[in-house]
Amino acid sequence: MAKKPKKAGPKPAKSKAKKVKGKSPKGKNLKTKTPKAKTKARRPQRTETVLPKDLEARLMALAAQMDKTMDALLLQALCEFADAWEDHYRTINVLADEDERVQIVVKPE
Repeated sequence: MAKKPKKAGPKPAKSKAKKVKGKSPKGKNLKTKTPKAKTKARRPQRTETVLPKDLEARLMALAAQMDKTMDALLLQALCEFADAWEDHYRTINVLADEDERVQIVVKPE
C-alpha cells in the first residue's frame, strides 16, 4: 500500500521581532525589539499651468540671469508669495483681535 502524500498546510508565521542580547529589568535574559514600519518617501507634487508668452519670457530671462532652472525660480517665487500673504493675513488677524487701538491724530497748524 502506497503512502499518501502529506498535505502542504500554511506555514507558521515567523515573528519579525529581533532578539537583542542583554537582561531586562525583570531579570529575563532576552528582550525582543519590534521593527519600525517603513515609510515611503513622498514624491514632490507636480503642477502644470499655462503661462502667457510674455511672462514665460520674463521668467526665463530671470532664471538665466540668476543661474537657476525654471523649476527652481518658480519654486522660489511661490514660496515668497505664500510667505508674504501668510504674513499679511497674520497681521490682519492680530489687528482684528485687538479690542482697542490707539490712534494718533496730528492737527494741522
